Amino acid sequence: MKNRLLLFANDAASANVTIAYAYLYGSLYDSILAYPYGVATSLYKEHIPTYISNNTQVMFNTQDTVVTGSSGINSAYELNMIKQAKKSNVHKCIMIIDNISNFNMRFTINNQSIEKSYLADEIWVFDKDFKSNTAYINQNIVYKKNIYDIYLKELLKKNQPIATHPFIKKNQHNYIVILTEYLYELYGLKFGFTEYNMVEYILQAIDDLELQIPVFLKLHPREHKNKFNILMRKYSHLNILKDDCNIQELIYYSKIVLGINSSVFIESLLYKKPTYSIQINSKKNMNLLYLKEENIIYTQEEIKNILNFTV
Repeated sequence: MKNRLLLFANDAASANVTIAYAYLYGSLYDSILAYPYGVATSLYKEHIPTYISNNTQVMFNTQDTVVTGSSGINSAYELNMIKQAKKSNVHKCIMIIDNISNFNMRFTINNQSIEKSYLADEIWVFDKDFKSNTAYINQNIVYKKNIYDIYLKELLKKNQPIATHPFIKKNQHNYIVILTEYLYELYGLKFGFTEYNMVEYILQAIDDLELQIPVFLKLHPREHKNKFNILMRKYSHLNILKDDCNIQELIYYSKIVLGINSSVFIESLLYKKPTYSIQINSKKNMNLLYLKEENIIYTQEEIKNILNFTV
């Protein structure tokens, strides 16, 4: 019986860490099969298309190693696949947590915590000192260096991203990236601001300063393509493009990167781009996995100062 690696992912960050696992550890297995779901599908097609299984129905073997990511808003897909794998007595199940925010939510299905017997054998986290508030989950937590960071560094060693998107080719190293995310959907007004506020604060600062620099508005893959249309119309006099593209290409050729707490900050820091989390009117500390306190912007004037200095 073959020693197979089976990959499962739902959202973008979940896809990224499982792709990284396949890249770093794939040689340990006789074969690799990938089963993406939702927004992870496009990333698997872009980075590991030859691994995607032609069969939608998964048949587990006792020699299989199952590796999943976790989705910040709903990990039901990954958890259910682990549950099925455990019932089939696979060799090992590994669940990789890209970001410890919403940690407990990552182990629930329909608001019910996953049973201990269906937990992954190893739950990888990238925060050395992290412990959850659930004892039986802590027993399976394993600290690892950030494998997605390692994966990206390996890719950069081999070759830099190629500029293929027309906007990026035209404006190389001379555009602002705004990374959005579904903060309001996750937390409501818990933090005192939303992704809508963040985008408007930035666009208003650009408008006030009368900057001519192009802006690439990059939505999180889970966000609806029309989400920021009202703001796009309000600031239609600015040079703004809302589109999708290869994320490494987008960040590599940018001038400055702004967002809230995006996992794409990994790429941004790796490529040594000025990177800032916009948290104007924040009323609660946010657990930032990638950025330091000096990279958090709390006022409109700070945005303007950063833009004036960088742009």
